[in-house]
Amino acid sequence: MRIWLILPLIAAGLLLLYMLLIAPRFGRRDMSAMTGHWYAHRGLWNAERPENSLPAFRAAVEGGYAIETDVHITLDDRLVIFHDDDLKRMCGVDRKLSDCTLAELRACRLAGTDCQLPTLDEFLETVTGRVPLLIEIKTDRRVTRLCELLNERLKTYRGPYMIESFDPRAVRWYRKNRPDILRGQLTFGLVEPSALPKTTLYRLLASQTMNVLGRPDFIAAEAATAHSLPLRLLRLWPVHWVAWTVRSQAEMDRLKPSYETQIFEQFIPKEARPR
Repeated sequence: MRIWLILPLIAAGLLLLYMLLIAPRFGRRDMSAMTGHWYAHRGLWNAERPENSLPAFRAAVEGGYAIETDVHITLDDRLVIFHDDDLKRMCGVDRKLSDCTLAELRACRLAGTDCQLPTLDEFLETVTGRVPLLIEIKTDRRVTRLCELLNERLKTYRGPYMIESFDPRAVRWYRKNRPDILRGQLTFGLVEPSALPKTTLYRLLASQTMNVLGRPDFIAAEAATAHSLPLRLLRLWPVHWVAWTVRSQAEMDRLKPSYETQIFEQFIPKEARPR
């Protein structure tokens, strides 16, 4: 067979393989109960209410906003609400969170206030099902253990929630063990955010090929890099879309046609819910 006949077949086969790798969950699920809200990034925080603090979560609930937050596992297998892998930015302590016990973390204070790092239990007891939750799983070496503990605690929680993670292993765990829970893959576009190194995981997430592991229900995409070719190709599949992190009303308005909901911070949306 002539090479000019073979090359198009190879190209078509590679494109088909790539589309199967980036495919989301087969069978689009109803997410309307979750996407009918804006999500306050780490709570509704400001200078007096630090991010991922109980006062920030109370403010979000009182404002009627859903909440996006982050969960870590401690050295002694407790689940806490915190964003960073280390304590330096928020607590002024040069230690990794995963190397600390809960008792050690409780001695820390958030951003120079009297607020402590909340446990997952304290967070859930504060919200009590009044608004939807988007829980980001922050992984270290013990991905399975974190997912097991989180799932066990959320079994008794009576409010609406869904999970997401940058780590495809966490999304895959939920696909395998809790397929009934809405799961999302956090991702970047091909344009590298300045704060992130070009790691292998970053490149794989940007290519969208890690979706084959978790087959997510939704893609949580960084709005600033959402123009990349892999994300454009992914839109050919029937998948839900969440934008992060939106920092102005103008940006929120611009993104509305392309995203079913958005994660926001540093401003108060003019509308209480998406329309």
